[in-house]
Amino acid sequence: MRVGITGANGYVGTILRAAFAEQGHEVIAFARSNCLTFGSAAATVGVAEWRPYEIKRPPSRAALSDLDVLIHGAWDLTLVSAGDVWGVNVSGSQHLLRNAADARVRRVIFISSMSARKGTRQLYGQAKLACERTASSLGGVSTRLGLVYGPGWGGMAGALRKLTNLPVTPLIGARSHQFTVHEADMAAAMVRIAESDMPLPEAVGLANPEPVPFPRLMKEIAASQGRTLRAVPVPWQLVSGVLKAAEVLHVSLPFRSDSILGLVHPAAEVPGVEPLRQLGIEFRSFSLDGDRPP
Repeated sequence: MRVGITGANGYVGTILRAAFAEQGHEVIAFARSNCLTFGSAAATVGVAEWRPYEIKRPPSRAALSDLDVLIHGAWDLTLVSAGDVWGVNVSGSQHLLRNAADARVRRVIFISSMSARKGTRQLYGQAKLACERTASSLGGVSTRLGLVYGPGWGGMAGALRKLTNLPVTPLIGARSHQFTVHEADMAAAMVRIAESDMPLPEAVGLANPEPVPFPRLMKEIAASQGRTLRAVPVPWQLVSGVLKAAEVLHVSLPFRSDSILGLVHPAAEVPGVEPLRQLGIEFRSFSLDGDRPP
């Protein structure tokens, strides 16, 4: 298959392009032109062709017509206002999904989030949910990723890992939980979904259905670095307020204020477990034993 991946230079995109290439598929990587380093070893591994991509200006129908599969994972996480998120991420994603449908791409997969659920208070989740509706209306598949973890330590897991390196870690979700997915399982599931023609009209969650209590998650992350977690519970409203102030001042931090809501108000369950089992897709329980120092 010819598989197009937007956001191919990101944490998840890098994992996916390697996984599809390992299975013998031809990877067409879409990424911001100022991120492309053509000719370097890092840029060419697992990629048959690089194509410039901007979420505000998605490729035309003609530019997608040679693809069998399109996986849309690009998202501008620097945007914090609702107007910017809808004007760039939502509008650009919906435009891309429509162009892919018009180009008759066989399988279109939108990478969503476990935060995309009915009643979510998180702007990120609301925006992803709006894109899910567009994908569903066009016959596409929405995959809600859990907290992706593994040796790459990117995304939210990477940010949490940095927190555990502090002398005292602020614990903002002491009574909360997360649904997790190992990098390898996430990639294998995405490949299986892309290869399949099985209709998946409802969003499916790529995560183990067993919730991991947030304190345990942080203790395991600290232990994987040979550290003992020293944590103090902190009201999430206080942390969110500090982050909002930093955003107003354009201070770059590992977390966005909006992301705090995803930590303290997680999804209640993982959707689509049974349809994925029918495809032979299951996910390992959370464990970082293999990442612990000797």
